Amino acid sequence: MFLSVLLTRNGASGREELELLERARDGDREAFGEIVSRYQKRVFRVARRMCRNDDDAWDITQEAFLRAMKAMGGFDTNYKFFTWIYRIVTNLAINMTEKRRRHGEVQFIEEYDGGGRQVVEDRAQEHAQTRQLAKAVERAAQELSPPLRAVFVLRVDQQLSYSEIAETLDIAMGTVMSRLNRARKAIRSAVSHLMGEEF
Repeated sequence: MFLSVLLTRNGASGREELELLERARDGDREAFGEIVSRYQKRVFRVARRMCRNDDDAWDITQEAFLRAMKAMGGFDTNYKFFTWIYRIVTNLAINMTEKRRRHGEVQFIEEYDGGGRQVVEDRAQEHAQTRQLAKAVERAAQELSPPLRAVFVLRVDQQLSYSEIAETLDIAMGTVMSRLNRARKAIRSAVSHLMGEEF
């Protein structure tokens, strides 16, 4: 579900991660492979939410890690890796979305669960309203402009702080708050007929 919270964190301590990043920065391919395995699912989720289909999301995920690998020698380990890689993947997804919009490409929207698997719709009566609301939120989020969708995905789906979003997207904190407010208003307006209270 789109509103599910990704709460799992890597088991490694911050020091272990720092050592891994330093090895990768020094050209250790095995260390970089471990970084990819730690972050790939989270990066894919961001790409999937941004570009709306698995094929594009996998392409963007792979391209993001390729770019990160090529630029790893210049990575400053004083910064968080996920902020850096999210900036790369978000920019790639925004560029792809805007390119498609300019060329008038049509995308087919499918429903996926939090693990990226295609959802087989549950027709049980008691879950109908929840499903309907989740789908309405998903559709409304997909209608946001790429800059608004990026902030919304990073805040709601990935649970990044405002400062982490600002760092990831290289924008001011005020811009994060403004875009998030606009995104929430747009989504709230789109789904208000299904809700008894604001989210």
